[in-house]
Amino acid sequence: MTPPCLARLTAFVCGTLLVAGGCSPPDAGRPDRTSAQYLQIISLEDARPTGGDDLAALIAATETSHDYLRQTAVRALGRLENLELVDEIAKHLEDPAPEVRGQAAHALAQAVHRADGATALNLLLEHLASEAQVNVRGVYAHSIGRLRLEGNDRARAIEAILDLSTVNGEDAHPSTLEGVALGLEAMMRNARGTSIGERAQGRLSNLTFYDRVRQQHGRQSVRVRLLALSAMGQAGSITVEFIESGMRDPNARVRTVAARYLNVVVPAARSEFIRRGLLDESVGVRIATVQQLAREPRDEVVCERLLAVATRDENQGVRLIALDALGDPCTDPDVQIQALLGTASSLGPETRFNWQMGAHALVSLARMAPDFASRLVPVYVSHTNPFVRVYGARAASVLGQTDVIRQLVGDPVANVRTAALLLLSQDDANGIDELLVSQLSSDDPQLLMTAARLLEGSDLGFPVASAALTAFERTSRARRETSRDARVTLLRRVAELGSRALADRLTPFLSDYDAVIAEQVADILEAWTGQLQTADPQALPRNALPRVADLPALGNTMVLLHMQKGGTIAIQPLPLLALTNAYRFVRLAREGYFDGLTFHRWAPNFVLQGGSPGANEYSGDGPYSRDEIDVFPHWRGTVGLSTRGHDTGDAQIFINLVDNVRLNHDYTVYGIVVSGMDLVDAILEGDVITRAEVVATR
Repeated sequence: MTPPCLARLTAFVCGTLLVAGGCSPPDAGRPDRTSAQYLQIISLEDARPTGGDDLAALIAATETSHDYLRQTAVRALGRLENLELVDEIAKHLEDPAPEVRGQAAHALAQAVHRADGATALNLLLEHLASEAQVNVRGVYAHSIGRLRLEGNDRARAIEAILDLSTVNGEDAHPSTLEGVALGLEAMMRNARGTSIGERAQGRLSNLTFYDRVRQQHGRQSVRVRLLALSAMGQAGSITVEFIESGMRDPNARVRTVAARYLNVVVPAARSEFIRRGLLDESVGVRIATVQQLAREPRDEVVCERLLAVATRDENQGVRLIALDALGDPCTDPDVQIQALLGTASSLGPETRFNWQMGAHALVSLARMAPDFASRLVPVYVSHTNPFVRVYGARAASVLGQTDVIRQLVGDPVANVRTAALLLLSQDDANGIDELLVSQLSSDDPQLLMTAARLLEGSDLGFPVASAALTAFERTSRARRETSRDARVTLLRRVAELGSRALADRLTPFLSDYDAVIAEQVADILEAWTGQLQTADPQALPRNALPRVADLPALGNTMVLLHMQKGGTIAIQPLPLLALTNAYRFVRLAREGYFDGLTFHRWAPNFVLQGGSPGANEYSGDGPYSRDEIDVFPHWRGTVGLSTRGHDTGDAQIFINLVDNVRLNHDYTVYGIVVSGMDLVDAILEGDVITRAEVVATR
């Protein structure tokens, strides 16, 4: 299968990455010395050197004569996020190749990503005047805008970005303006609510109309407009006039941003905006509008609209938001209850598809009509689908059916047991600590973490610490980095409720395979013994990197996700952005890893997340993969790497449902949906990936 837009997509990605002369690694078509050098740079980056020969080799690679290799090496230095490398990276702002200079500007900002950005700002401003290439100027604007700055430094940064937005009094090149809009949006988001000044306000106002009539610059003009509108919203300076204009924009992505700020419109006028938003053809606009509708005071019009959306909108996700909102009383509760009852009753014991409607309706029905909901709960808590049983547990909690929830603590699926424990803890149920301790025999990381967290301050004392340590020892034997969160939480209970009597059992873990765990163990033992303890972690082998011979195929590969409800999502891996994560994604897809897994998380107008063997946030493939942050933003349709902290990729994927530029610089993009976004917009929590298929595109 070759998507019709592949050629255009390739050119688009290359332009964004500032890769001159093509969109593939050097000489990727044959196993030669240059490709081997490229993979060596990737390997050095993956090792995360802080000094020594590896770091020296990476720095040396930034001086090679090959433009792409220099670009890759400079990017690698930025990904190390090492403040001591700032001056080394800054040297490449003077590189003869524009793609290297652009990457250097980005790498400089990434190097100081978690620190004060004043030093990087000074270096960028020092070189800005001599930079003429329009793409690179855009990267400068974006990089300056994302820096953490205060006071006068922030004011200087805003002025520099605004200066970049024009040339001789006219709009700058679209590539520069896209970077300007990204920079201003990032700056307003990082200093939310801070005054932006008249000049910035005026320029953002202009940019919300950029190329709207002529539409000469395609996706770049759309991005400039939506980012300008978002920046005004982040700054708290958006007005009803700009929301009105944004909701009339010809592009749905701009209208979606405008709809997010409907709360700014005065109540007397908001009803008309909501009416128009509910009629919009875009799912994103309707979701944002229904989210605002759900926050409105309940009058007859609001209730009629919620009922209409809940029963008639063509997109089930939009309907789910309305069904959730119907858990609060409306002006005519009888009509409301009948609508909820009808939807909740539609689910039977054998329902396989579209169970989400009934499940959400049941929870709302439990709030509105407990007697009716009580009759339906047994169908849900005994359903074959564990996602349905979780919603049954939530409804039972609303109804105060503690006995039903206690029964679900014995469910065969860990996610159901986790949900039951959380619900019992909210109800402050008697005897819950004994139930929590019993769950420490599980191998599911999320369940272990939940049980250990809820045991904080347990009156059971030392036996809890001993049981937590037993669970920690058992989990550690699997030697999986992805169990870190569970093991950290178990150790917290050991430290809190244990004593020096457990020291001998804990001491071997000073040389744990995870440095985070080894350091935590050292701290616990020091507190118990009063003696200095030294962690000596023994790292696991890294994930295998692709070979030179793998590069050509990887650059011409598509992963097709065939969904159980029908339809296919085509994802093009982007190895130029994130080689190690793109390679693992393709490898796991080829091995059948994703077959039968679910999209376990649906966050409307945010992300769709899946690919977890445990259908939860904490179960994934190990060892961890590294973050591979690049210039390419989290536009709608990009595929990102789910993490739980820096360098903690576990092969779970997420698809951006909207333009999520707030995820830039923290989350890796390694793919893009090139076909099937309409299907992505229809996928909900629990939908199943029947099969992942890897195909060649040529």
